[in-house]
Amino acid sequence: MANRAATIVAGLFVLFAFGPAAGQSTIFDSYRTALASRKTPADMEFLYTVTRSGPQRIVTEQHRVYWTASGLERNDTISINGTDLVPPHSRMLHRTEWPYDPGQFEVSSDDYSAVVTGVSVIANRKAYVLKLARSAQADFMVTSLYIDAKTRLPLRQAFNVAGADCQGNGSIDFLPVGIYWLPSFVSVICTGTAQGATGAPVFKEAIRFSGYSFPAAIPPDVFGLSATPAVSPTASAGTDQTP
Repeated sequence: MANRAATIVAGLFVLFAFGPAAGQSTIFDSYRTALASRKTPADMEFLYTVTRSGPQRIVTEQHRVYWTASGLERNDTISINGTDLVPPHSRMLHRTEWPYDPGQFEVSSDDYSAVVTGVSVIANRKAYVLKLARSAQADFMVTSLYIDAKTRLPLRQAFNVAGADCQGNGSIDFLPVGIYWLPSFVSVICTGTAQGATGAPVFKEAIRFSGYSFPAAIPPDVFGLSATPAVSPTASAGTDQTP
């Protein structure tokens, strides 16, 4: 899902005026401007719960994540199917772009055409609904974009997915968290290839984000690093510091 997010950027250029001065502004123009000018956190901590299900089992995990804009990320699995992991299972990652950031889903006009079909309500917020059509088939195609009427930021993006073993659809929702715009929920349903008389297997994944906080800094030891000690000019004088 994370890698696909970087590839699904869609395109549209719809002349749909939302003010009295028709033709001077469009939903697409304001969406692009809002996305480019939105504030992004330098450091954040959050929780997410992911549930994966298939023909054989259902697994629910809860994770705690520490993330910095410099690309450091610690992902702790803190429980599986309601059982706490003590200590948590930790993974250290380094990636400068968080795959669920709204910017990873940015819409361009290169590959898609769009039609404004009306308005909807997402999480008690009014949204303009744009239906998208991709000019060429791809394994990840955006089908709909719901743009918040107030902020012009995306509230929801729906998509189709296709791979060698599975085809399906899903969506990702975004909501304001303080001064930031962040994901709240991701859902994907995928149908695999039928095998004999058992029928086609269906796989589902749902991710719910919560507990966002934005500390001024995250201590280096959270990422297994040590703080860089200050070196006095006297101590370093005449010493070769070349590694």
